[in-house]
Amino acid sequence: MPKIIKRKPARKKPVQENEVKSAALEALDKIKERQKQVIITASVVIAIVILYASFAIYSSSMKNKAYSLEKEANKYYYGEMPDKSMSDEDKWKKALELYKKSINLKPTPSALYYAGNCYYNLKDYNNAIEEYSRFSDKFSSNKAILPLVYQKLSSAYFMTNQNDKALNTLGKLAGVDDGIFKDTALILEARYYEDTGEKEKALAKYREIVSGFPVSVWSSEANSKVTAEEAKNQAGSAENTSAAPVAGGTTNKQSEAASVK
Repeated sequence: MPKIIKRKPARKKPVQENEVKSAALEALDKIKERQKQVIITASVVIAIVILYASFAIYSSSMKNKAYSLEKEANKYYYGEMPDKSMSDEDKWKKALELYKKSINLKPTPSALYYAGNCYYNLKDYNNAIEEYSRFSDKFSSNKAILPLVYQKLSSAYFMTNQNDKALNTLGKLAGVDDGIFKDTALILEARYYEDTGEKEKALAKYREIVSGFPVSVWSSEANSKVTAEEAKNQAGSAENTSAAPVAGGTTNKQSEAASVK
């Protein structure tokens, strides 16, 4: 009987081998992906830092240049430039040119205020209004210059017959810093009403200064206006009294004349 030859069973690879390789590759892929993300994130951060640093350097450069131009403009505005033969008009024009260049680089409260003043001095009131308005829109928190701007702005409005806007601006002036400039607003209103012949309104403003701001720099002017008007009224009353008819249908003057006779 022939001998039965048994086949050896084929060696089986461990079941986990493919799984281990797959897990290793997957882990490697994840590591590579994380590295890629880290590189991208780091690149973005570095780019932002470089951009910020560049902007800061550029901004600082623009700020310094703007300041230099404004400083040069101040020399012409205050007549401190080398050429003393320039007329006031030429000085204001040159100062305005420099202020505008400074503002284009970096607007500052002082540059806008002085640019407005240059326009005002040159009697270009509409452009003065524009510069003062830009100041009030952009730097309304600057309590050091804002009151001056409101005064000049109201005056420019008056010059262009925009009286309602002028009075509204004086109202804003009165409200600055808890009303510390209200007496100034009142005196400007009073002068306006006096110039337009509205004496009662003017007197009301003068009286408000006298009663509410006795130590104001404007109290002397206001008091003189009120005193003068009261004296005028008293003189008028006295004249009317002396001219009034007495008993018998004669005036005091007629009685005196009769007694002389």
